[in-house]
Amino acid sequence: MGQLPQLQQARRRLGLDLDSICHDRWVLGYLRAGWLQPIAASEVSRRFLQGRPLMPLARRALYEKRPMVMNAVIENPNPSLGYDWELDWPALLYAPVGDAGERPTGLLILGCRHDHWYTEEDIAYAISLGGALAPLVAGLRGPLGRLNESEGEVAQLLSYGLSTQEIARAIQVDDGRSRTLVDSVTRKLQAVAADEFALPLADMRARRRSFRL
Repeated sequence: MGQLPQLQQARRRLGLDLDSICHDRWVLGYLRAGWLQPIAASEVSRRFLQGRPLMPLARRALYEKRPMVMNAVIENPNPSLGYDWELDWPALLYAPVGDAGERPTGLLILGCRHDHWYTEEDIAYAISLGGALAPLVAGLRGPLGRLNESEGEVAQLLSYGLSTQEIARAIQVDDGRSRTLVDSVTRKLQAVAADEFALPLADMRARRRSFRL
């Protein structure tokens, strides 16, 4: 089974950790050659399973090693139906992932479909969460970096618990090709130690409560 159950658990726990921050979608990824390569996302969708170039505000967040917030004053009158939600949505939060003072290894992006103002409390929590996610991203960069684009999509679909047949339909290949990809992903992820997937959920919730005191 490899580490796919741990990847599934990590995605679920991260979703719970983010419940206390207003958002409609989120994406967590690692950095490679100026692109964000996704590790997990809030929904099963091919546009969230594929790598994407870093936007200017994301690059600034990584360069300055601190969260960046985009709050639009005027909503986009011609949105692209969410297919480019990072440009269209009126509220975004970019949280670098990494140890304090070190070069970030990943990025967490949260977006709101409607107007929202991220507070200093939200930003403080994003900083804490970015540090807590550092071991997860560091542990996954190597194994996931060895996957090609199709295998990367399959790894994320497996983390949602999809079957081989469901994955075949999602990425539009036949069942034989899907089985081959699943076997390849499982083999390549064997190298990841289980404890590298651990997310301190209880600690994160406690920290979130402490920000409110």
